[in-house]
Amino acid sequence: MRRAALLAALLLAAAPARALEAAAAKVDITPDLASERVWLAGFGAKGRRPSGVHDPLYARLVLLREGNTTIALAGFDLLGLYLNDTEALRRAWSGGEPGRVLFVHATHQHSGPDTLGLWGRLPGVSGINKAYQERIMDRVVQALRLLETQLRPATLAGGKGSLDPRGLCADSRDPQVIDPNLAVLRVKARDGKAIATIVNWSCHPEVIGRDNNLITADYPGPLCSRIEEKTGGACLFLNGAIGGLMTPDVTEENFYETARIGHAVADAALALPVSAGGSKLAYRAARPLVPVENSRYLLFLRSLTGGHDLKTADGKAIPAWKAPLYSVRHLLLGTKAAQRPYVETEVGVLDLGPARLLGMPAEVFPELAIGGYDGKYSYGKPVVDPKGPERDLKSAPKGPYLRDLIKAPVPMLVGLANDELGYLVPAYDFKVRTSKSLLPRWPGHYEETNSIGPSATAILTDAAAKLLNEKR
Repeated sequence: MRRAALLAALLLAAAPARALEAAAAKVDITPDLASERVWLAGFGAKGRRPSGVHDPLYARLVLLREGNTTIALAGFDLLGLYLNDTEALRRAWSGGEPGRVLFVHATHQHSGPDTLGLWGRLPGVSGINKAYQERIMDRVVQALRLLETQLRPATLAGGKGSLDPRGLCADSRDPQVIDPNLAVLRVKARDGKAIATIVNWSCHPEVIGRDNNLITADYPGPLCSRIEEKTGGACLFLNGAIGGLMTPDVTEENFYETARIGHAVADAALALPVSAGGSKLAYRAARPLVPVENSRYLLFLRSLTGGHDLKTADGKAIPAWKAPLYSVRHLLLGTKAAQRPYVETEVGVLDLGPARLLGMPAEVFPELAIGGYDGKYSYGKPVVDPKGPERDLKSAPKGPYLRDLIKAPVPMLVGLANDELGYLVPAYDFKVRTSKSLLPRWPGHYEETNSIGPSATAILTDAAAKLLNEKR
């Protein structure tokens, strides 16, 4: 019996580890306007009632497995999702089983349903349709489970390059810094057929503006459609450093322009040379606490608590029923630093073969990602408009910047990953009024009023640096 046990142990030790497997799909998450009332998110202080659907919205899924590690990526054609949404999806799919990771991303398009509770019928009233949100989450979980039965041997190859943003993306806030980085990860079956293409590029999906009442995925829709048509496989678009504010470089807001930008980025991604880089899958994450400093967020704390659990500075849970009390106190008396509630968020590093993805739960300013205060990424424009708001570039942070720390053949910086806390503004340029409404805004400082607060920048970038510097 001892000989038989020894022989079995030797055979198991000699057996090769399970090779990389992959599968991909997309799930239609377009609301049924005949039965589901939704409000469009993304502009102003209240939502817009959609009058129709121009093009469908999808949740795009890529599932990878190697050995005992299974990693799923889910990219939604939505403005954003909160950490509690991500956690609910994780529990429903994996049940907390070790070795199973779900990485969630929202493209941040501005013509889809309110999923953050900030764009309802009236300012301060949630526009979330809970039944719709539960329906699409259930469909995603079902699709992930189905994909686990469709896994097939696969290989990973990736590449990186630079895409000139002129005519595609512009910077609407000085300093003029546009992240031109373009990265791609191709997932192929052993027979060479495409399973999925993952694309990482940075620009707000807001070609279609506030006057639009049609549901649309904006430029990520035609971007992914182009790649799916050309490759025969699925496409997952991961938006990058879009704060600052990275906005489409268009003269007109129309669907011709969404197609033009989407196709240009898709064609550039398809043209990138790629090389194989192994099949290692791994995920590590930090869960920092971030103080709620934004006065508006404090006044409407109930909306924020729809997607986060409030905590004290030392991590103790604050009951959800106390959120209105915090808001009333803030309205009447203000909130001192020691009285601020905190929320937990997630910063993650995902390794997919040659690619390393840094997931940030916010709209990261490009200068935090690549620097560029010397004009390297201003693309013919002055770094600071002499007629515009003053910018104290002498106080700007020095490198290394976030992209410098993503040491991998195919580095990807992914914003709005697993959570959404608003804009991540460099501390030297964070200016906001002390009024409870934060109005009137400082000229050229819109983003501060849609940021959880100035402390978040150092907290999140420090957490990212620590994760990226860990030895593996």
